[in-house]
Amino acid sequence: MLGLVDRSIYIVDARKNGKIVMHECDPDHIALILAIENGEFDEASKILARDSKNRYVRPVGALQVTAVHMAAWQGNIDLLNQLYKKGADINSMDKIGRCALYYAAHNGNTDVTKWLLQHGGHIDVKVGIYSCTKNIPYSSLTKCLLVGRKLPLPVCWGRTPLHQAVKNNHADVVRVLVEGGADVNVKDECLVTPLLLAGSAVNRDDLNEMTKFVEIVRILVAAKVFVNIIHPDTGTTALHHAAMLGSAEATKILLSNGAWPMYKCKSSGSTPLHIVASTGSIETLMVLLEVMQRHNIDTRDQINRTALHRASYQGHRECVRVLINHGANLAAVTKTGVTVVDAIFAHISRPLAFLTDILDSCVRTANNTPSEKYENITVDFGILAPKHQMQMAVVTAVIAVVSDIRQLAILQHPLVETFLRLKWARLRILFFILILVHLFFVISLSVYAIMFTHHDADHVVTRRILATCSCFLLFHNMIQVILEPKHYLRQLETWLSLICAMLSLVTSIAGEFVKCSKEEIETRHCVHWVLHSISIAILLSWMQMMLLIGRVPMWGYYALMFSTVLKNFLKVLLAFGYLIVGFALSFVVLFHGNDQFDDFWKTIVRTMVMMMGEYEYEDLFKENKSNSTENDNGTFLPVTSRIVFFVFIMLASIVLINLMIGLAVNDIQGLEKEGHIRRLLKQAEFVAHLERVTSHRIFRSNWLHPRLRMLLHSRRDIPTKITLVSRENYFHHMSHFTESPPKIPADLIEALFLLATKTSFKNDNLADKNIEICDMKMTSILSNLEEQIRELKIHCYRNLTNRRSSKRRRFKRKPAPKKLVNT
Repeated sequence: MLGLVDRSIYIVDARKNGKIVMHECDPDHIALILAIENGEFDEASKILARDSKNRYVRPVGALQVTAVHMAAWQGNIDLLNQLYKKGADINSMDKIGRCALYYAAHNGNTDVTKWLLQHGGHIDVKVGIYSCTKNIPYSSLTKCLLVGRKLPLPVCWGRTPLHQAVKNNHADVVRVLVEGGADVNVKDECLVTPLLLAGSAVNRDDLNEMTKFVEIVRILVAAKVFVNIIHPDTGTTALHHAAMLGSAEATKILLSNGAWPMYKCKSSGSTPLHIVASTGSIETLMVLLEVMQRHNIDTRDQINRTALHRASYQGHRECVRVLINHGANLAAVTKTGVTVVDAIFAHISRPLAFLTDILDSCVRTANNTPSEKYENITVDFGILAPKHQMQMAVVTAVIAVVSDIRQLAILQHPLVETFLRLKWARLRILFFILILVHLFFVISLSVYAIMFTHHDADHVVTRRILATCSCFLLFHNMIQVILEPKHYLRQLETWLSLICAMLSLVTSIAGEFVKCSKEEIETRHCVHWVLHSISIAILLSWMQMMLLIGRVPMWGYYALMFSTVLKNFLKVLLAFGYLIVGFALSFVVLFHGNDQFDDFWKTIVRTMVMMMGEYEYEDLFKENKSNSTENDNGTFLPVTSRIVFFVFIMLASIVLINLMIGLAVNDIQGLEKEGHIRRLLKQAEFVAHLERVTSHRIFRSNWLHPRLRMLLHSRRDIPTKITLVSRENYFHHMSHFTESPPKIPADLIEALFLLATKTSFKNDNLADKNIEICDMKMTSILSNLEEQIRELKIHCYRNLTNRRSSKRRRFKRKPAPKKLVNT
């Protein structure tokens, strides 16, 4: 029979005894639901007034939506009262399990939520598909398609009205539900609590929405919510989300109630500190740093990024500054080898000025009386010497990232230069030990070579000293290569030292088996490879000694000059070497009768010597009595040879040599300006090398004597904070170590005091500016408050006047009805 009905509309009432009971509904029922859905409440009231049998309170359509659902969603309490009087069930659910309270909470209708709770609404009802309607006539479904189309999309995850109110950021509804006894720790089917949904639909730039979010967090926390509940999908907590939104107040509320500030999320390993650093919220960052321990600031995520990395990547200058001031490590390295310094230079504008400003803040005046304000200064090396890491790591990272000599000028900063000076003073004893060992090595090698070539006696002592020094140098170079193979294998000094040590060790061992007398050496009956090895080893060892001495700061200029001249000579030689080869081949032809030019390689060497002015003109162009014979033999070409020789003198001896000298002198003049920077660069590189060597686990193992380990440790590290005191034109250096600290040059101390004075003056101006800004804000607030009080007084006066006038009108109108009654 259902299939024959074409005008009637059927709705499903309920399942009774396993059967679906259908109720016929007239079009007014559908019109009632659609009127409420479209906001036509007067029309809905008229339809309800015509319903004398209370039939329109039942559900309609495939979703089984009732008029109560629609009225709750629209927030109309008058309609709810009418429906309640007609016997409507306020806890009735549609086919997805949504009740009127769910719709009211979802839409943020606070008054409706209160009304529903007062009339017995179920507060913790969960949404879910509990039953499905079957055997509904097609005509009924077709005519009911428009019912409920404007309702929110169904979320069938077992969520309660509190879930929806929190998710949609309805703070007033959340307060009503919590005060009504809602379970704040209730979980949906995905184990998500309302707190994990807080702020999920909030725009962080909307102040009103952020205020509601903070209020929701405060309400839930006050209701004893579990603040450390973890989201099952992302592994984040509510603190992560508060950090993402940059809400300092919500973060403070969660932290004060036991939230975990260092919990890592499952997906990326990020802590709330990582997220705040990425978003750039200074206030939230300060709230987190106040409750964190200092060693947790450099916590790494899954790819070893710290919060300082995240802030640098996003270009948040102030966040980077705050993190550095709280002890974040500038030398922290990710899995891909990116240091924080790399990120700063890549993503922050004017990185050198930014780092210089941070370094300036590390030199401050001590907290003395105003009269003694500039007599004591505190120098803090904490930025340059991070804890639990080598102290030269930050300086090394800065050197690695800079691109030219102008950026290396940061090494001239008084803080950095003082740091390098103190590090060098600690480690220079190891450098002098290395020089001493190398000196023993070159002397023993030289003595051994001389005795080997001039005597047939066996000098056991010299050979053993040479073998011992060679083994020590080999061990030192192997440690270098093991520590940083990519760096040291590219260094010329490393290869020179390795080749020299290996040749010396081989020759010292071979001396046990090869004994050559003076006659054998002269007649070349001795083993030739021994002599070749000794000669090469001697040359390389003294070259290595020269390069080693060049690392001393006071001699660094000369080493740089030598290297500059050498580089320029090689460049010019590569550029104009073809000219030398051309002249050499020409001389082979022109002077083919001369023994000095009978071989190509001899000719090249001879040509190079002639460039220096060693012409030996008479030997080349000596007159022979039998000139005609020589000319006939073709051994001498007098005219051509003189012309080519004259051109050689002009081009090679005068132009080319003067060009080399001019380029070298020009670069040396430029080097004098940059010499200070380059000297600091060499000093920093060598100090970092000594620190890496002494920090190796070989020197921390138990085989080393404890006193020696303590000596290496004391020589490797310097105090991270010192105090400089100025009294009567002399300076005294104090630290927390008992031994007397090394002296700092007077010009460097003067630069530190000037920097401290500049920093203090800047801070004073900033403090005055902040006080002035605060005074202006306070004045503005007071003026606004006075204006509001004035408006309030006017409003109260008007209300009082209106009340008095209304009372007078009532008093005048009251006698008239009495007269009528009496009559």
